[in-house]
Amino acid sequence: MRTLKAALALLIITLSFLSGQAQTRFDNLEFKQFSTPEGLPNSMVHQVYQDRDGYIWISTFYGLFRYDGYEVRTYKSNLYTPGLLVNNNVICVEEDYSHHLWIGTHEGLCVLDKQTGKMRKMKLEGISKHRLNEIHVTKDNKVYLGYIRGMACYNAELDTLELMTSKNCKGEVPEQINIQTLLEDENGDLLIGTWQDGLFHYNIKENKFIHYPPLDESNSVLALFQDSKGALWIGTSGFGLYKVNFSPDKKTLSVEKAYKHDALNTLSLSSDYIYSIHEDLQTHSLWLGTRNGVSIMDLTDEGKFINYRESGSEHYLPVREVNTVFRDKNGLMWIGTKGAGVFHVNTRTRPFEVFYPRGNGKSFTDIISTLYVEESGASWVGFGYGIDYQSEDEKVTLIPSKRPYHISYSPSAREVLLAIHDGGVIACRDGKIVHQYRASNCGFIPHDLVYWVHEDRKGNWWLGTYKGLSVRYQEGREYCFNQLPDVDKLLSKEITSIMEDNDGSLWLATNNNGIVHVTGNMEQPGSLQCKNYCIENGLLPVNTPLCFLLDKSGKVWVGTEGSGLCLYDAQNDCFRSVHQEYNLPGDMVGSMEEDNNGNLWLGTNQGLVKLTITGEEKGRVRIFTVADGLADNFFNQNASFYRNGTFYFGCSRGIVTFNSKMAEGNHSDVSLCITDIWIDGKSLEQMPENKRREISPFTADFTEQLVVPAAYSNFTVCFASLTYNHPQQNNYAYRLQGLDTDWHYVNASNRNAYYSKLSPGEYVFELRATNENGDWGEIRKMEITIRPPFWATWWAYLVYAFISVSVLALIWWEVRRRLLLRNRKYLQKGETDKVHHIKFQFFTNIASDDEKFLQDAIACVNRHLSDTDFDVPQFIDEMATSRTTLHKKLKSLTGLNTTGFVRSIRLKAACNIMDENKNIRISDLAYQVGFNDPKYFSICFKKEFGMQPTEYAMKAAKNA
Repeated sequence: MRTLKAALALLIITLSFLSGQAQTRFDNLEFKQFSTPEGLPNSMVHQVYQDRDGYIWISTFYGLFRYDGYEVRTYKSNLYTPGLLVNNNVICVEEDYSHHLWIGTHEGLCVLDKQTGKMRKMKLEGISKHRLNEIHVTKDNKVYLGYIRGMACYNAELDTLELMTSKNCKGEVPEQINIQTLLEDENGDLLIGTWQDGLFHYNIKENKFIHYPPLDESNSVLALFQDSKGALWIGTSGFGLYKVNFSPDKKTLSVEKAYKHDALNTLSLSSDYIYSIHEDLQTHSLWLGTRNGVSIMDLTDEGKFINYRESGSEHYLPVREVNTVFRDKNGLMWIGTKGAGVFHVNTRTRPFEVFYPRGNGKSFTDIISTLYVEESGASWVGFGYGIDYQSEDEKVTLIPSKRPYHISYSPSAREVLLAIHDGGVIACRDGKIVHQYRASNCGFIPHDLVYWVHEDRKGNWWLGTYKGLSVRYQEGREYCFNQLPDVDKLLSKEITSIMEDNDGSLWLATNNNGIVHVTGNMEQPGSLQCKNYCIENGLLPVNTPLCFLLDKSGKVWVGTEGSGLCLYDAQNDCFRSVHQEYNLPGDMVGSMEEDNNGNLWLGTNQGLVKLTITGEEKGRVRIFTVADGLADNFFNQNASFYRNGTFYFGCSRGIVTFNSKMAEGNHSDVSLCITDIWIDGKSLEQMPENKRREISPFTADFTEQLVVPAAYSNFTVCFASLTYNHPQQNNYAYRLQGLDTDWHYVNASNRNAYYSKLSPGEYVFELRATNENGDWGEIRKMEITIRPPFWATWWAYLVYAFISVSVLALIWWEVRRRLLLRNRKYLQKGETDKVHHIKFQFFTNIASDDEKFLQDAIACVNRHLSDTDFDVPQFIDEMATSRTTLHKKLKSLTGLNTTGFVRSIRLKAACNIMDENKNIRISDLAYQVGFNDPKYFSICFKKEFGMQPTEYAMKAAKNA
């Protein structure tokens, strides 16, 4: 009975937290605008559509745009992509089941192959105007097209468009009629809405049309929609909204209900011109895009509309004409407008409620410094200054001029204990102060600045104060450790938090001195032993612990400022940060609680986190932010509490309350796409076709194998998790198998992986992403081949091997030849000695017939040294011999042919001249020794002597 009463009281207090917050689920929807200031190239929107991969496509008056939550890619005919579309006024898009995006424009049809990136234009024959208003792909992957002058279908076998006429269809065919909208019903048949020609039904199997009688004077059907319960809704031009019923054979229909605009009724339709209809499955409501804003009707309360528009409504939205409403895969509602771009809104019921303790609503900005909820349901809330107590019967404010640090409960005294800045400890009961303990009136408070009061399992009070630890034993003994002799000085440090372990020892958090573990006989202050865990001794990664938590399994967790979440490693007797291991947001954990299932809930500086530490989902992280209904993403130190399934977390903008089971239901899928691949700084899709096909024949998102030729030195993979409510909350991880040993974790601002100068070989790129709540999706893989340069290919190595074998063969041949030559020399020793003697005496005056011949030849060349016309025939004439004899004698005596001999004499003369005249110009020198080209002279000189003439001249000058 007592438990039931306490639970009832707690419910009443919780409801009082939320009093004043109750509103209809359609009030105060927070629309987010995406228009030209946010990066949308233009704001004149026809349609918003999501393809099967998760991209949002925005059809506008001036082009088609693909949006991934971060960036926009443009598809239009312009300077950069001339002739891409048949017309830039894009009215509608639809994707088939073969990855083709069908694009309807003002002048006809284009089809984008999403796999290859190729755009194709298709023209329908037999109509005079080609404006394409609507495209529909059936469940059987058949494509139907609604033109301004009739209806067509795509013949996949012939790869052509076929106009549907009375020649190829049965019944009343909508020939030359302005088709406005197409809808596939539950039987797989089509409903066709037209301009001024009413509604048609097309039985696909029978290939037969039925034309229904007019619905009203206008007989224009602008929008068709079938809701989740099977009801058909028709939006008209000037006659409002109809809910209609069909006969079983679909041959007749009747209007069940009609809703129109009533200027005197604020809950009526916003306008009778309805352009688009869609259902929000999360709220079971019908959304209507009208000429005057958005109308929302709860399907459980039909006939009452909440209208969001520019004027004339309490629900403001800066739009008039809404051309399209659309629900994406994750439940966001999208609105496409004429002139204001795109809006989207999350209508999901948020698991979090915010309590503004002092009734200031969202303008509340006071700090929630500490929280406590009694078993009776009475609540205690500490602010920057003062504490509010609220029970079922009353609400009072205590110590309004003092700052509270911690609120706890003493089971032995049955009192609530308040740790106060410069106020000591205040004991309260039923919202009233019973006693105040200060340094001046007791012996267990060394300083009136008290951070923490903890009652251990034996009823002893342990205090963390500005001047260290103190204790008041249950039997009455009181000690301040800074006043005791022979006590560890660590107990005199500034202590901000205390936690009792399962063995009765105490863990103390200090102000910038790390953690102190107190062990020993807790009843004997003099016997206590202390161990410090700090950054200086490597036992704690940071010196700023903020909060403790002892989980159900006995593990000690500590939240820090700077190293986030840390876990005590009993085996190594140290604390290690697990923040990065679990990929938690931010770098601070200020408050922690454990739910009944053993999950940890962490208040961080970047949102609220649920960490699963046991079971099959061990290591799973879920992140909640303001996008999920939190008041703020920053949670204060030790400002949290858990009681009877309800959490309370304090921040600077109120108290967040929730039930863990409700929070678990908030989930969205992870659609991870590779948005682009850059090779040496150029997008793959912008590369020339021949080079692009060598790298990948597919677009980035469909590339499973990437080949990087040797001519390129780097590549970048760009990616995005396709969520749109708060895409900046997504996180990513990637690694390159074959290079990286661990994952690289990045946030939404760094959505690319860059690799440069990789060694040739085979790699596998792996990529993961989270949604906005931190749920990790599946790993996506892409094989990457780095091609080697031509000189490092297998065939190049074959060439190298062939050359090596050839060189070895030549060396063997040369060695063999020399051995044979040496043997021959032994046999011809006399003749060989004579030849060597003549060569050794080259350019000397030793007399012999051969030497005289050689001297005559040298003299002949020297006589014509400066004559550039002196040639071999003239040389032969003056030597009075034949060409053959001159060549053989010079070759045997000098080893040079005739031309080489003349050139050698000239070059030797050049050296002599430079030895005598250090400052001679090289051009003059060349002419002086018979060269008519100084450049050729320099080449011959370097070949003969291994240096340029200028180098020789410099050396000659230095030697002189």
